[in-house]
Amino acid sequence: MNGYDFDKTIYDGDSSTDFFIYMVLTRTYLLLFFPWYLIVLLLYGFKVLSKKRTKEFLFFFIPWFRNLDAILDKFWNKRILKVYDWYKEQQKEDDIIISASLDFVLVPAMKRLGIKNYLCTLYDTKTGKVIGENCYGKQKYVRFQAKFNGEKLKSFYSDSMSDYPMMKVADSAFLVKNKNPVAIDVPR
Repeated sequence: MNGYDFDKTIYDGDSSTDFFIYMVLTRTYLLLFFPWYLIVLLLYGFKVLSKKRTKEFLFFFIPWFRNLDAILDKFWNKRILKVYDWYKEQQKEDDIIISASLDFVLVPAMKRLGIKNYLCTLYDTKTGKVIGENCYGKQKYVRFQAKFNGEKLKSFYSDSMSDYPMMKVADSAFLVKNKNPVAIDVPR
C-alpha cells in the first residue's frame, strides 16, 4: 500500500482553495463577504484561528446549498485534470490518500479516480462544522493508525515535511517539488 497527500502532491494546487474560489466566482453574491474572508485569513495568519476554525469560517456558506453534489460535479469536471500524470501512471488499487482537504470536496475526486481508501478532514455540510480534528500533520498518522492498526506503507508521498509522521511509517518517502516526486531520506 502506498500513501499520498492530495493537495500539491498528486493534485496541482489546493482543492479546498480552488473550490472556495470557484464558489465565490460562480456565485458572485458571495463576494459581499470579502471583508469577512479577509478578517478570517488575517486572524489565521496571526495564529489567532486554528486551521479547523478557519475552514469553518471560510466555508460558512456551504449549508445554504442543497445542490452541493451538482456543484461539485461541475467543479471537478475540469479540475480532475489537475491530477498529475505521474500519479495516474503508478496508481494502484490499494493506494490511500490522506489529506487535510474537506471531505465534501475530496470525495467526488476520489470516486472519479477510483480511489477507495482515503482519510480527510470531515465536514458537516448541514451545520458548517468540522467534525473532529483537521486531518493535518500528526493527525494524519493518528487516523491512519486507527483505520489500519499498525500497517506500514511501502511509500508515502507529500509536498511538505508536515507529513513526517506518515513518512516514518513508510519504507520510503518522496517529497513532491516542482510537480515531481523526489526520494528523500527520513530519519526514523
